[in-house]
Amino acid sequence: MSINDGPVADADQTTDQRTLLSDPVGMWRVAATPLRALESARAVVRMVGRAAAVHAYEVGALASTVAMVPLSVVGGVLEPASSVSPLTKGHAAPTARPVLLVHGFGGTRSSWSVIANALSDRGIVVDTIAYSPLGNSVEQLADELVAAVQRTLSQSGADKVNLVGHSLGGVVIAQAIAGGGLVGLVDTVITLGSPFGGSPWAALLPFGDLLRALRQGSPQLRRLASGPVPVGVRWLSVTAALDIIVPGLRSVPAHADVETITVDGIGHLGMLISPRVVDYIIAALTAHGPSVAAESHSRRLPMAARQAATAS
Repeated sequence: MSINDGPVADADQTTDQRTLLSDPVGMWRVAATPLRALESARAVVRMVGRAAAVHAYEVGALASTVAMVPLSVVGGVLEPASSVSPLTKGHAAPTARPVLLVHGFGGTRSSWSVIANALSDRGIVVDTIAYSPLGNSVEQLADELVAAVQRTLSQSGADKVNLVGHSLGGVVIAQAIAGGGLVGLVDTVITLGSPFGGSPWAALLPFGDLLRALRQGSPQLRRLASGPVPVGVRWLSVTAALDIIVPGLRSVPAHADVETITVDGIGHLGMLISPRVVDYIIAALTAHGPSVAAESHSRRLPMAARQAATAS
């Protein structure tokens, strides 16, 4: 080390100090860097914490659903093989087509309480179809859906219905449309987290034909993927960013003209009670003319700070 290294270093330090003093903005930036890093770290912790809480809720709810399935056989706890609720009419004259709701594996009519009440409050006629997760195939449930649609149209006097399906319910809707029984009878389809690309959980659970049909690459899903695009049907697919049951884009059907919406901050089951999802469904089913989001085939609904506590 040269003898002049010490003085040179002191001079450089003095120059740096003078530069910072003459540039208070630069001095603030240097001082603020640790603060920004701290805030970023806090944001990451909050995000990870919320994601962990959502995933914990989803896993717990899934475990509860799995535990209840055997009781449908020995105790009749769940719904009968298939049934349709009486028409639920809002307090105002309906201005939109009737809506038929199809729940997912292990769900019940009560799964739709939030969405059904919100639609009914706006004067929309709402039906729910319920079924047991055991003793049925996707094709059988699709046939039941076709019959339910025909009954709904007969009772309401409408020309078409709108269909909303959660998880397996969306696959049932797709099968009913692909089977040709709903030609000309459906206006809009909205699917929430439906496993068109399969669910990794379906391979881990042992319950019969329904779950086998939801495994990735199953013959059922391959047939639906290779089928023709539904003619005259507007199809909207909602995906949850924190969905661990149907992750990623597995919930998007293979049709070319599907509008995809991704909702931040919620999981697979949280879609059923999310205010953002409810608002989106209402907007889509009460809009006149083209799709409410026809400007883009892929959008994201971010989690607003005010909604974070109630989104799921």
